[in-house]
Amino acid sequence: MNKGLLIIFNLLISINISYSQESRLDVTDRFLASNFKTFYSVDTELGYCMAPIIEERVVTELKDSTSFNYSYDSLSSYIKIRTSEDSLIRTFSWDRRSGGSWHGMASYAQFKSKSGKINHQRLDSGDEGGTGEPTDVLIYDIHTINIENNSYYLMLGWGTHGGGQHHSLARVYKINGETLTLCDSIFQGLKYLLVSANRANKIELEYDTELMTISYYRYEFDENTGFYKREGIKEKWILNGGIFIKSN
Repeated sequence: MNKGLLIIFNLLISINISYSQESRLDVTDRFLASNFKTFYSVDTELGYCMAPIIEERVVTELKDSTSFNYSYDSLSSYIKIRTSEDSLIRTFSWDRRSGGSWHGMASYAQFKSKSGKINHQRLDSGDEGGTGEPTDVLIYDIHTINIENNSYYLMLGWGTHGGGQHHSLARVYKINGETLTLCDSIFQGLKYLLVSANRANKIELEYDTELMTISYYRYEFDENTGFYKREGIKEKWILNGGIFIKSN
């Protein structure tokens, strides 16, 4: 076989492999999307049975390194998928439909480690009912922030543990070797920034990339009623010296 034919042969093999790989991901994308479509349409009892099966299928996909750069256009119609500006990390989150007014949210990160390996990591604790931790949130935004020439990832999420209330959560992670590490004191000694309110009141937890500022509406809790007061106050946290500092 002459050199020209060999080049064409190798090119055709490369195209075929790429096409097959793309086709597999396309099929998986549509398959997972159809799973979630059914999951969200059935009754609570059946949904409760389906939840762990669907979650395992998503995790299996996250374990596949070839999926890292795939967009999952169909699946993203049913769950929240967010990608950092530097494309080194993305999150997958959805409602597990655990029943009642408490919404148990699943959240996972898929990221490229320092060695270049594609890893995944669960972000919710799985025991929020026992610990009261607010980590079961739908991650709706992710920002890459630079601290001393290192990349950190600010994740903003929303959830509800029922009782007519909801909460928003800000956390910061760093890719540390092969794992994703939570920065446990970046909010003036706190591992996360938690903001709660009545479901009827807006929180609007967001990050301004230019001002490097987190802002939200805070509501005072009324011990007598067991609810938050209706009037909110705008608060801000500014990134300064490697940590977020609450602005006066």
